[in-house]
Amino acid sequence: MESSVDKGYITWLSEACCARVVHTQMIQPLWSGYGACFRAKLDYSAPVGHKKEHKLEQESIGLGVATNTKNSAFYPIAHSKRFTHVVVKCASPPPNLAHPRGWNGQRSDERKRRSFRVENYFYDKVQWLTTDRCRTATCVSHAQKGTSTLLVMEDLAHSGFTHTSMSLSPDNAKTVLKWLAHFHARFLTKEAVEKNRDTNLWHEGTYWHLSTREDEYQAMPESLLKQNAQAISNRLSSARYQTLVHGDAKVANFCFTADFSSCAAVDFQYVGYGVGVKDVAYFLGSALTTQEQQDHRKALLDTYFNELEIALLARLSENDHHCDFTHSDGSLNNDALTHNDTFTHTDVVQVIKEWRDLYSFACADFYRFLAGWSPEHWKIDQELQHQTDIALAKLSKDI
Repeated sequence: MESSVDKGYITWLSEACCARVVHTQMIQPLWSGYGACFRAKLDYSAPVGHKKEHKLEQESIGLGVATNTKNSAFYPIAHSKRFTHVVVKCASPPPNLAHPRGWNGQRSDERKRRSFRVENYFYDKVQWLTTDRCRTATCVSHAQKGTSTLLVMEDLAHSGFTHTSMSLSPDNAKTVLKWLAHFHARFLTKEAVEKNRDTNLWHEGTYWHLSTREDEYQAMPESLLKQNAQAISNRLSSARYQTLVHGDAKVANFCFTADFSSCAAVDFQYVGYGVGVKDVAYFLGSALTTQEQQDHRKALLDTYFNELEIALLARLSENDHHCDFTHSDGSLNNDALTHNDTFTHTDVVQVIKEWRDLYSFACADFYRFLAGWSPEHWKIDQELQHQTDIALAKLSKDI
């Protein structure tokens, strides 16, 4: 792992936040060499002005060409407080693609580039709609230079979320499931959502959905799963109740308080529309062993759906219309729900019923991706196979 932060990134951060960067610490390079994620401490006492003719050195930021800031956009976000400690994600696509598993095609590159733009948009326009029950980092600033993007966020470690983990106990997994339930309840819509989707987010959330994974689909061996891949995808995308899904809800993308009683989520590159159980299925497979999933599946799913019911009923009782944020033309609406003025207690029952039935399809959809992308992946286990078999059996009954 790289030990130091590129000077070009530090310069860009200073300009975007109008502050002096007094300390940086590398967190990790971005996947496939697309940039870096690092911590920084900012000093606002001596603001740094934008230099209209300033040029970042080509070798410093890795853009491939020198970029003039007069063609760049800076978007500092107004807050009642200035965040001294921040986390920075600087994405600058490499001139030579080097995916660790060899997926270096144009589709893969375009998907990654768009994912960074989607994440910046989420933090700029959507993040403020989240609550303490589905905590996310506050956006400090974001910027763009050509194909490169900069995102500056509150450092959650300095807000009490000091712990991360690559696995969880079943009890601690409930903390994340409750976070997911409140996030999904916050943005839930029903019917007619298709034409009202915000096109700045993924039309279909998650990084593995079929429409962007043609290469991996073609690499799959012939099987019943491959034959039914489109039917599985259709079943998920045609669900009556849709929400925003995190899209990459693995355990590594959550940070926790010291006692693991509360959590916050990071990494919203693949946030978009879908059914909430896509996040649930992916999270459980990342956080628990096969045996733990088999032993605790029912209790964990009950935790999620019970919390979803609580969150939706609270939203109804409070007449909360902040959650639906799209106009019919696809632009952001911060004022009122487009469709949820007809959302009722009956819908609460129906969404839980629908999504419970779709859990096995969410598992099968992820299995389809892994089967083409990395057929020996450790996440392909007995539980994923079991849920896939359930989904395929349900499809066979529909024929």
